[in-house]
Amino acid sequence: MTDVSSPAPGHPAAPGPDPAPPGGLGFGLFFFAAVGDAATEAYRLLLASAQRADALGFDFVSTPERHFHRFGGAFPNPAVTSAALAAVTRRVQLRAGSVVTPLHHPARIVEDFAVVDGISGGRAAICVGSGWNVNDFVLAPDAYATRRERVVEDIAAIRGAWTSGRWTGRGPGGDEVRLDLFPRPVQRELPVWITASRSEETFRQAGRLGTNVLTHLENQDLDALAGKIDVYRRARAEAGFDAGRVTVMMHTYVADTDEEAQAVAVPWLKRYLLTAIDLEARAVGAGGSMSGGRQGRDFMTRQEARERLAGLGVNRYLDGTSLIGSVERCAGVAARVRAAGVDEIACLVDFVGDTDTVLGGLDRLNAVRERSGAPAAVGAGV
Repeated sequence: MTDVSSPAPGHPAAPGPDPAPPGGLGFGLFFFAAVGDAATEAYRLLLASAQRADALGFDFVSTPERHFHRFGGAFPNPAVTSAALAAVTRRVQLRAGSVVTPLHHPARIVEDFAVVDGISGGRAAICVGSGWNVNDFVLAPDAYATRRERVVEDIAAIRGAWTSGRWTGRGPGGDEVRLDLFPRPVQRELPVWITASRSEETFRQAGRLGTNVLTHLENQDLDALAGKIDVYRRARAEAGFDAGRVTVMMHTYVADTDEEAQAVAVPWLKRYLLTAIDLEARAVGAGGSMSGGRQGRDFMTRQEARERLAGLGVNRYLDGTSLIGSVERCAGVAARVRAAGVDEIACLVDFVGDTDTVLGGLDRLNAVRERSGAPAAVGAGV
């Protein structure tokens, strides 16, 4: 394996996977646009925002894996988007969040992200998830029933193949085969997160496995999250690991005043949530469940009920579970998030579908980042 201290030519050494320093809070950008039918603009926003975040000194940029719906549908393969970002950035970690591992062969995941690691000089990372949308599993129909159990096996397989450079498994004839994997990555170990939210057991499992955690505040408040983080850290300690890293996704738009931020963000956020509700309804209609394992409800098929549900979601996000507001307000929210035990905020910025508007908010978001204990980046003003 290539030594992590020898990055690709023209690239700086990769940032280490350690958590943010005590008292500080890491910040990165998370993309999840509900514009699958307007992907060209989504990619322009992605590349321009990532370059700006890189210059400002943000910690990471993350892109998801989504299929067969305009909600996230611009991002079917995070290895592809991460490779594109690797070519236009220099220091941010490039995360896939989340790779639905039951849809893929582990050796192929290692190959894909080894390419990202090589192009970026050792900045690849992945978050893994079991998947929840039954429609996604047309790509791997036999994996749906056992998807949750598969994730633990996949993490072990990916880690082992990444470190050793070899894959051992069954060939077409049923015999065991041992194959060398190429290209070799830069990093000795691939940083791994697990997506977790509702289930305390998932936090405990992540701790036992020694992975980081990606979570959100869609269906939990900060008090509930703090309890799960405590479970996670105790499980890590019992398994002999350090504290690990907890990353929370938050919808983000920072303006000069709260009123200005809400005037811009609220219409976009409601449209975004309506698209998410449609995705959930279609999954239920196909015989599956909602995200997080929740059971479907008949009211989601009625437009009036969807509008009401989206309105409730907007109000909840404006009540302390988003970074939508002035620098002062958002810095206060970030402080409360940090006090709950969170190490990083993954800022969902592209629910606002206008590139120039999003870019205009990044400097103000950087002011929140700096108030939260992050050092100012050298050359951030260029």
